[in-house]
Amino acid sequence: MKLSSHIAIGVSDLERSLAFYRDALGMTVIRDATNEPPADSLYGPEVGSTRRREVMLRFGGNDGEGYGDRLFLAISQSDELAGNAPLHLGQIGIHHIGFWVDDIPALATRLRSAGYEPVSVKDTTGVGYGESAGQPMRAMFVKDPDGTILQFDERVGVAPDGCC
Repeated sequence: MKLSSHIAIGVSDLERSLAFYRDALGMTVIRDATNEPPADSLYGPEVGSTRRREVMLRFGGNDGEGYGDRLFLAISQSDELAGNAPLHLGQIGIHHIGFWVDDIPALATRLRSAGYEPVSVKDTTGVGYGESAGQPMRAMFVKDPDGTILQFDERVGVAPDGCC
């Protein structure tokens, strides 16, 4: 099995979310379209319209060989907005999304300059990340404009055993 192809996040205001994902995080828009997939069992019976605007974004854009295998993020706003809220850590379901990045301090500065304050920035170790226990790590959590939790992880230095 390969890396996930995409992550999809429903948003309440697509332009506001674009300002966050594209402008504050620096993601590149790779597609912007309106879709109206046929209604099926993936939609609840209360959904009257499946029409939505969907924007696909990627860290780093479409440059380089094999870009089609890289993960992208799809944000979409349905014509009929749901009345729910994003999950909190510890709840059942997908409650946050994590991304590997190279420089959390620079990303935190970029977010702050755009008006988004990280919820948490902390130093940790590779335990829980598939890294060696001694691998120094840094993690930052931030919420998007709708409250969806994003985690950014950075490997800091090299593990004492030379691993990773």
